[in-house]
Amino acid sequence: MKSTIFKSILVIASFLFVTSCSRLLDEKTYTFIAGDDLVASKQYDQLVAGAYNTLHYSFEWGNYHNIVNFDCDYQSGPTWAFGTLGAGNFYEDGSNLNFYNNYYKSIHRANYHKSLIALMDIDPKVKANAMGELAFLKAWSYFNLVQFYGDLCLYKTSISEGAELYKPRSPIKDVYEHIIEELKFAETSMYSVKDPAYKIGHVSKGAAQSVLAKVYATIASASMKSGNISVMGGPGSKMDDNGNKIYLSVPAKLTFQKSVVAGYEGFDSNEYYKLAMDKAKEVIESADFYLYPSQQELWTPANRNKGEFIFSLQTLPGDASMSNYVATDYAGYYLNDGTLSSGYYVQRDHWYQLFDQNDGRVKWGVIHRVPFNITSSGLIQYSYYPAKDSVKVRLGTDGYQPSDILRYDAHLYGSKLMKFRDFTTPIDGSRSDYYWPFIRYAEVVLLYAEAANEVNNGPSADAIAQVELLNTRNNSTKVSDIARTTPWTVESFRSYILEERAKEFAAEGIRRFDLLRWGIYLQTMNAIGVDEKDVIKRRETRHLLMPLPANEVNTNPFIDKNNPGW
Repeated sequence: MKSTIFKSILVIASFLFVTSCSRLLDEKTYTFIAGDDLVASKQYDQLVAGAYNTLHYSFEWGNYHNIVNFDCDYQSGPTWAFGTLGAGNFYEDGSNLNFYNNYYKSIHRANYHKSLIALMDIDPKVKANAMGELAFLKAWSYFNLVQFYGDLCLYKTSISEGAELYKPRSPIKDVYEHIIEELKFAETSMYSVKDPAYKIGHVSKGAAQSVLAKVYATIASASMKSGNISVMGGPGSKMDDNGNKIYLSVPAKLTFQKSVVAGYEGFDSNEYYKLAMDKAKEVIESADFYLYPSQQELWTPANRNKGEFIFSLQTLPGDASMSNYVATDYAGYYLNDGTLSSGYYVQRDHWYQLFDQNDGRVKWGVIHRVPFNITSSGLIQYSYYPAKDSVKVRLGTDGYQPSDILRYDAHLYGSKLMKFRDFTTPIDGSRSDYYWPFIRYAEVVLLYAEAANEVNNGPSADAIAQVELLNTRNNSTKVSDIARTTPWTVESFRSYILEERAKEFAAEGIRRFDLLRWGIYLQTMNAIGVDEKDVIKRRETRHLLMPLPANEVNTNPFIDKNNPGW
């Protein structure tokens, strides 16, 4: 972080912030301009934009999704891609370094730019909103960092304001106290999305409340002292007596004992679940956000920044620093001959088997027929997924053809997700304008249900009603119908919500955090061992935290060792 922080002290980057109608804001580029001059010019919007711009840095070469997605139970792909982060080799990995350094850049800019805006003679409401956005960005950055790295160097002010360059690491509890402080300031300072002054694409009061609910629930689950929680998992394949690989498409139910996550011992789980429930309920009752009626409508490009999308990365297609490779990496892009290229990262078959057959998240949400090859006769050859659809292939139903074939290639057997299917991706597979969703309203609904279940010693009627809105949208079995045959308990509903989160937010950077906050990361990963793509999923205690960058340890006199095991 020290090696990069000076580079951004006085650089206020132009911010190509895209609105819903793709109109670029008319902004100047400030480079090496003194803070006093910026205050005098009253260009608060440039300062806010310059801070937001740091969110793009970890997407520039695709490494953000690598670090938040690869190291979990339900994602896989070729070993050449999953042999580092996906196999637990975190030390000095480029994605790890970028994640750490770039979120600290966000923190620095948020602090420094907030201090400059505080000095400006501008409308008080405008000033409060701008400072609230920067407080949100800092809180969001620290929230991501603390979950990955544990104790952190806590900068409540920037070094440009006189803060010491080198700081000791603050305990997790202190970091969370500052995160909550900043989010509370943000929720009282920022515009609601209904406010006429609110600008589409920016964060809002509701965004601060939503992240507060997530922070509270993270603390609550991590600090819970006991209880069981189940996941569907286990090995994806086995070897038969002849040395042939046999794929195990049906995951097993695995029940694990909950324990307190290290660093969260000083929190009261019940207290924080009550806070999470109440804050999520505030968001729901505000009606600032809503669910789209289907997955297809949810992921329509025209609906970006609306309805369900509370906080998303803003992008600009064709710009090397403001667009990304996410769509190309997860869904691929079509070549001139009609075949699909790239799209190497998939959800494992165990994930697919979690769903009802007609659930929109797999019926529409998964690419079932992949054009992958041109035959010698010049025809496109299709690979189908999943294997159990072989009957449909033979009969030529549901869009399949009898000529379709089954392949177990790492990028051809698994779920390619339609949420990443951006048809504007250029023919050469370069960057597209995929808007990464940092938090969606669906998560607020599930956070509310999770918290209400723990607070009320079982799911409340309102929690069930909220989850059924998602059931209806996704065309999945309603929770009340499930309860008719198997009544819900605290444990079973807790496990149901965790599974729903895995299904709803596949490849959105949430699963690893969920396994960590529930204290079941090691058990879940080790139950797999080596997955069906030969990706190593076995983990050790040291993998519970990412290693700090070597430069951080080597240059900071207050840090004499890395995280345990690194």
